[in-house]
Amino acid sequence: MARSISLTLTIPYKSFGATGLPQYLYRWEKRLGVELVNKTYTVGRFDLTLPHDHPLDVYQSRYRLYDWILGEIASLVISKYPDAAMIDIGANVGDTAALICRSSDVRLLCIEGNPNFLPFLRTNLSKLPSCVVAVECFIGTKSGSVPLDALLTGAGTASVPATPAVSGGDHQIPVRTLQEVLAANPGFDQARLIKIDTDGADFEILIASINIIRKHQPVLFFEYDPTFRKDGIRLAMQAITKLEDAGYHYFFCYDNFGHFLRMISKDVNSQFMDINRYIMSHLFFGRQIYYFDVCAFSERDKELALRLLTFHRNMLDEFIIRGGSNTSINK
Repeated sequence: MARSISLTLTIPYKSFGATGLPQYLYRWEKRLGVELVNKTYTVGRFDLTLPHDHPLDVYQSRYRLYDWILGEIASLVISKYPDAAMIDIGANVGDTAALICRSSDVRLLCIEGNPNFLPFLRTNLSKLPSCVVAVECFIGTKSGSVPLDALLTGAGTASVPATPAVSGGDHQIPVRTLQEVLAANPGFDQARLIKIDTDGADFEILIASINIIRKHQPVLFFEYDPTFRKDGIRLAMQAITKLEDAGYHYFFCYDNFGHFLRMISKDVNSQFMDINRYIMSHLFFGRQIYYFDVCAFSERDKELALRLLTFHRNMLDEFIIRGGSNTSINK
């Protein structure tokens, strides 16, 4: 029987790479019969339980903006829509839900299908406001299921094929379209913020859900990674084009460490092709930046976009001045 013990280790951070705990910890666990224990981590006003290999606490101790800005964006949305509902596609262990609810109780639909994360999601949502509810499935382009062994899971993330299998059998995980989930959960169909983080299927979900998005024009926050699939650039540009056609004109770009790069509001396709080239440069010549997060605002929420832009500029200018630099331009 495996023994449950706590370990205190000093490990060079470079050993973590981009995926969390170094592999030699897993080898120790296997060879010595050591069971690494779950850990507690505070997000906002909530103490969450994380799997022992979840890297959120490690990343945020190193990169202070990592997985942070969505809390500010949610607060902006609430300031305009006080009773707004929100949706978290790819809820993981509930850390994003805690971030969104850090300042106020928010009606939030958390969608997650990975059985490795679901026990933690259930535990953590029990600590959050009762208006936060879970749906246990994956979101895809059509209904079906995926076999458990099709999941790629590790260090706090997981990916699943966007197009589900249609066969039955044991150990199948349900896949539903966003439209189906919203039909079964009235009250969330007019959500004012939708976050998508599925490690590879984000573009396809956006494309498949474009009619819902066009109708209600929620603020969108999604992972932008054209390297995840061979046709990633094509899917990325198709998604951006459809969002533009649906009325989205303001796109905020954040690198995978959480640093704000810029707001794109003109020559959108051309600007995103340059973003694609930048990410591909890291892929081909040595990776530091693996993906971007994109926050998209429609014209109806232009004032929120401008407020967010002002927030970033003021925050960084304040830190620049604190560091002894001058933000003014000498004429």
